[in-house]
Amino acid sequence: MLSWYVCADNTDELLAAIEHEWATLTPTPSAARLQPDAAWVYANVPTIALADDTPVVHRANLLGEDVQIRATPANFTWTWGDGESTVTDDPGSPYPNPTLTHTYAHQEGHVTVNLGTSWNGQYRIGDGEWVPFGTAITSESPPITIEIRNPHSQLVACDLNGNCR
Repeated sequence: MLSWYVCADNTDELLAAIEHEWATLTPTPSAARLQPDAAWVYANVPTIALADDTPVVHRANLLGEDVQIRATPANFTWTWGDGESTVTDDPGSPYPNPTLTHTYAHQEGHVTVNLGTSWNGQYRIGDGEWVPFGTAITSESPPITIEIRNPHSQLVACDLNGNCR
């Protein structure tokens, strides 16, 4: 008995059901993290960004057939909240060897960082071969709000008694 075999008269219906399942699939959004792992960052110091690039496998029984759909992150769109954005296939790596950073220049206040993930997919029926989809789907991770701090230094004149002006 072949577990991957599909009757010829059901093939078109099954493929349409698989395509519909893919088009309506909402993968769990990629986990987004920033380093330093705090609610604030310094202006003019690179902020490290990381995303989870683990593939997600969805299982479904469609028209009596066991189908697996695998969604793999293809690229990440980071919107930094300062008018800048980055599109990359690099999920980033943590300190001390970061590969994805963003620097807020001379800015103070709060910004919201957003991450959108574009997913490529494949499906298989039973234990058959993986077959790619021709389209991608997207998901949005929960936004991250951070405060940008821009420390200022100031030279002051002090007398011998420690009085500064």
